[in-house]
Amino acid sequence: MKNWSGNVEFQDLAFLEPCSLQELQEVIRKNERIRVRGTAHCFNQLADTSSVSVNLARMPEVIEINEQVPSVTVLAGMTFGQLAPRINQAGWALSNLASLPHISIAGSVATGTHGSGITNQNLANQIISLNVVLEDGTLKKISKGDELFNPIVVGLGLGAIVYQYEMKIEKTFNIRQVIYEEISRIELQRNFESIMSAAYSVSYFTDWSNLGQGNLWCKFRSLEIIPESIAGSQKADQKQHPIPSVDPEACTDQLEIPGPWHERLPHFKLEFMPSVGNEIQSEYFVDIRDAADVISELEKIAAEIYPLLWISEIRTIAADNLWLSGSFQRNTAAIHFTWKKSDAIYPLIEKIEGLLSPFAYRPHWGKAFSAKSEYLKEVFPQIDDFKKVILGLDPSQKFSNDFTRDKLEFHQR
Repeated sequence: MKNWSGNVEFQDLAFLEPCSLQELQEVIRKNERIRVRGTAHCFNQLADTSSVSVNLARMPEVIEINEQVPSVTVLAGMTFGQLAPRINQAGWALSNLASLPHISIAGSVATGTHGSGITNQNLANQIISLNVVLEDGTLKKISKGDELFNPIVVGLGLGAIVYQYEMKIEKTFNIRQVIYEEISRIELQRNFESIMSAAYSVSYFTDWSNLGQGNLWCKFRSLEIIPESIAGSQKADQKQHPIPSVDPEACTDQLEIPGPWHERLPHFKLEFMPSVGNEIQSEYFVDIRDAADVISELEKIAAEIYPLLWISEIRTIAADNLWLSGSFQRNTAAIHFTWKKSDAIYPLIEKIEGLLSPFAYRPHWGKAFSAKSEYLKEVFPQIDDFKKVILGLDPSQKFSNDFTRDKLEFHQR
């Protein structure tokens, strides 16, 4: 078995798919080492294990709406693509979604995955409570306000296995998607926060070519006014893919056509292969106030980036208090790279991280990065406290793997 991209071949001794909570508890009790895996939309060894791997997708489906909170309780192993249409049909919505709906809820939450929007936090901040199975097979509920909540939500699959989430919801809403073409990267630097707050959700796509420009993908909620131009750029009159050479059929509808939130907030439709598939991704989170300077640094090596790149996406995420979140206590600009599959990208990834280290970048936990544990401890200031929490829940490190032990300096037990 391999990850979504095929660049990591998993070393599982066994791959188990329990069909009930009782089965999951029994699997956890019986095995000395176990790692939970979702849709494997990861680009490093985070989801790998040399022991037993567990997937929750075959457990009984749960979608329970509580209109008084309002919230929805869901099976952690579901994908956003499975959940979103169902709650929309009932008149409800999540506040934001990632670029593609194909990914599991648990994997997205546990790695701090996000959508975009100056005022939108990452997907983990939609969680109100989580139900987990501990290392001895017992059950525990952790709710917002509990001392375990901020450490464990973005938890990298450590401490316990989450089998159910309660997520906050709101009344359903429509989105209109508009692309503004050929905004220069210089203009983006000069007016970063203004441009990136032009709509409810905004993404800037560039290939770092010497043309020095990119397209701004704007997702407007129903009552937002759609400007005729942004930063001097006009609206596109044809549907587009983030990668100009790829057919846009797989992309969600654009050209101001209104549609429900779950059919516009992602860039890609559920029934199609997202992006190009044959790719490796990396992503870095920096303070939004440093975004212009970070772009300037990347311009210095743009000629090296361009030949190895499919596309780069720049987004924003609001600050939160989740300990291992890329947006922990700072409003964030996220610089994403969708790389062509080549060994040449790895030295370049190290070079990019060297350029961004003065800005205390944080890597996305599920994507390709080279940062060592010493650096991660500097930019995720709660790591030592996180380790204490995890060891309190799972003293034998049943749910760890080589990746988490290396990056967080957990010692093998």
